[in-house]
Formats: sequence, structure tokens, C-alpha cells
Amino acid sequence: MALNCTGARPPCGECRSCRLVMHQSHPDVTVTQADEVGGVLRIDRLRELQRVLALRPYEASYRVAILGRFHEANLATQNAILKTLEEPSPHAVLVLTSEYPEILLPTISSRCLVLNLRTLSLEDTYQTLWQRYGEADEAHLSLVARLSSGRLGWAIRVLEDPSQLDLRNTALDILARVLQTSSRVARFHQVSELAGDKTLLLTYLDYWLAYWRDVLLLTSASQAPIVNVDREPELLALTHRIDYSAAFHALQATRRTIAYLNRNANTRLAMEVLTVDYP
Repeated sequence: MALNCTGARPPCGECRSCRLVMHQSHPDVTVTQADEVGGVLRIDRLRELQRVLALRPYEASYRVAILGRFHEANLATQNAILKTLEEPSPHAVLVLTSEYPEILLPTISSRCLVLNLRTLSLEDTYQTLWQRYGEADEAHLSLVARLSSGRLGWAIRVLEDPSQLDLRNTALDILARVLQTSSRVARFHQVSELAGDKTLLLTYLDYWLAYWRDVLLLTSASQAPIVNVDREPELLALTHRIDYSAAFHALQATRRTIAYLNRNANTRLAMEVLTVDYP
């Protein structure tokens, strides 16, 4: 919006260009990403984008290409964009977003200006939600603010669609059942059905990641606030069984599994290995 805004203080949010961007209908702004979370950004999508970027802007100062979740691009797609990143058209701006930049090719990162987007503080998130949903239960708002980890858009989506919390509860219930048994066969059985839906599985693993972060904080006697406050008794019980080292190992194993799945590893095998890594 700021690049192509025609207002006095860009981005003004009111000019034609800003309104078109907000409604995702600007002819000079293109968003390209995999069809679903955990999918693959194919090279044919990139070829089409490169063709568009070679053209002069239709009505704005710049053609802007946003490549979302670029960690889902396969190696062929990542290699194919190198030339464009190194010698872009003077009227083109490319924005690559990634939650897992460490799995991108080093040649990609070295050709980009890296901007680390910081999340909101817990207090700022809660206050913003309270201003918009003040009629909601205070404890519920506090829980959503914590679960969001400072991602305001995520928090708003959850408050508008409570079924998102049902997903989170299901994910943590499965994790609890995995940790209640030391039998590998039983653990494999608990995660066997998850392998069929990679998108849902990645959502579950994000919740598992936050869970292990809480365990890590509790085992280290940290003063930082935990996220899953409604599961605190369960978390405390787990800290009596495992130490900091085991919690850290589980956290790293979960993050490593997410990276493997984003590289299209065998889903069932990756999950079975993960359950073996858990205490």
C-alpha cells in the first residue's frame, strides 16, 4: 500500500490504490502461494509471475509480487527465482514471506533484505481484543490473547470462529494420550490417522510447539507467562515427570518435524519418529 499510495501520508488507506490493495483487487499487486498450507508452490506459478513482473505497471508506480509461505516452494522453484531476485525489473518489488526461513536456500536469503516481523506483546494483544470484543468473557479473551502469541489476526479469527479452539483442544488431547503411554505401538496408533491430512497435522503441530514451550518455561522456573493457562495443572504434572533437557528435546523435535513436513517428508514416518523422540 505504501509503495503505490497516492495520498499525502502513505499508506493513507483511503486513496483508490490503497482501497484496491485492501480488497485484493489491485491490478499491479499479485499474491502467489501454494493452494493450501503444507502444499507445494509449483514452478509453473512462478513462471507466470515472472512473466507478469516483466510488464510495466498498469496504473501504479510498482508491480508488487507477494510470495506467501515461500518455505513451501520446492528446490526447483527456489532456484528458478534466483535470477529475478538478483536482477529484478526496476519497477518490480518482490516480497517473500516465510515462517521457517532457515529451510530456504542460502542463495535466496543472501539476495533479500531480511525483515523480522515482531509480534505484539500480550498486553497489547489483550487490550486490542478487549476494545473490540469487550462484551466477551474476560478469561476467554485472556486465553485467546495468550494462544495467539501476539498474532492479532489469528486472535480475531478465533473469536469470530470458536471452532478454531476445538481444533486446539483436539490437538492437545491427542498429545496427552501420546505422552501417557511408553508403548511405541500405542503411540504410533495415536498419530496414524493424522498422516492423512497434512494441512490439519501442521496446525496440530503448531499447538504442540506452544505446549512444549510452556513445559520448557515451567521446568526452567521462568517468569515468562505460559500460553496454555487452561491446561496449567496438566503442564505442572508433566514437569514432575520430565526435566528441562527432555522438554527442550521435545520442543526441538517438534520444530524439526514441522520443517521436514514442509520439505515433503513422508508424513506417517515423520510422525512416528516424533513420538519416539517424546518423553
